[in-house]
Amino acid sequence: MPVPSLTQIRPFAPRDLDDAARAANAACWQAYAYFGYSHPVSTTRQRLREALAEGQDFWVAEVGGSVAGIMTLQPHFIDKLFIAPHRQGLGLGTRLMAQAKSIFPDHLELHCAQQNYSACRFYEREQFHPALCRLDDSLGIPEIVYRWSGRQA
Repeated sequence: MPVPSLTQIRPFAPRDLDDAARAANAACWQAYAYFGYSHPVSTTRQRLREALAEGQDFWVAEVGGSVAGIMTLQPHFIDKLFIAPHRQGLGLGTRLMAQAKSIFPDHLELHCAQQNYSACRFYEREQFHPALCRLDDSLGIPEIVYRWSGRQA
């Protein structure tokens, strides 16, 4: 499906917090249903606030003036990448990923729940390779550590 007109990837602004939290929370409900994810939007909002306080770099995907997704970055690490379910498949994740790769062109890492099959397929299409499987201590679920080795000359 083509990307609708009036889409953009832009830096996060404080006014985006509530919309970004709703988009991320909806994505989490869909992606993590298999282990009973049921956190309210307020929990997601607090997690985003904590990431802001840590100094993470925030980017949003916007469609027609509405926040449709969010990505947070630490140096060489994608901490969060969520697209609202009704906006998935439009290329927004790919565009956010391209933004991350342009900021950190030599390498990136991210972690993904092993049973989040659609996200795993997406990351692999984006040239990330599984480097390690382990148990996520905070959630008690298996996760895959993915690595992208940078742009090849």
